[in-house]
Amino acid sequence: MKTVRIILASLLALAALAAAALLLSLGYGAFQDLRSRGRGGQQAALRLQEQELARMAAEHGEWQRLPEELRRFRERTLITLDGFAAFRRELNLCLDDNGLRATNIAFKFEKRQGGMQPVTMQFSLSGSYRSLKKFIYDMERKPQMAFFRKIDMSRSGDDVGAHFTMEAYLGD
Repeated sequence: MKTVRIILASLLALAALAAAALLLSLGYGAFQDLRSRGRGGQQAALRLQEQELARMAAEHGEWQRLPEELRRFRERTLITLDGFAAFRRELNLCLDDNGLRATNIAFKFEKRQGGMQPVTMQFSLSGSYRSLKKFIYDMERKPQMAFFRKIDMSRSGDDVGAHFTMEAYLGD
C-alpha cells in the first residue's frame, strides 16, 4: 500500500506540475498576445504618423515652389509698363483686324496694390455683331491679364453699338 501511495502521490505531483506548466504557458501566450497587440497598435499609429508626414512634406514642397510659380505667373500674365505700349498696339491691331475703329479710348490708372496696378479702359465701337463678337473672342485669348468688366450693346439698324469697359493689370 505504501508503494501505491507513493505512486499516487507522484502522479498527483506530476499532474499538479503539468497543470502549473499549462497555466504558465497560457499566461505566457496571453502576455505575448497582449504584447503583439500593443505592438500592432504602435505600428498602426506609426503608419498614420508616416502618412501625415508624407502629406505635410508634399504640402511643404508646394509652399516652397510658390514663389517661383508666382514669379512665372507675373511674367506670363502681367503687362509691364514697357509692355503696355505693345498691349495698346495689339488692341488697335485686333480692332483693325475685325474692321472696328475706336476713336476715343479713355485710360484710367488706378492705385497700385499688391505689386499690380489696374488700368481701366473705356471705349465705344460700332459694327456688325459678328465683328464685335470676334473682337471680344480675340481679346479674351490674349495671354496678359486683360478682362472685360462690362459690355453694353445696343442695335441700331444693321449695326450694333457697344460700350466696353476693360481692365488690364500692370506689374513690375
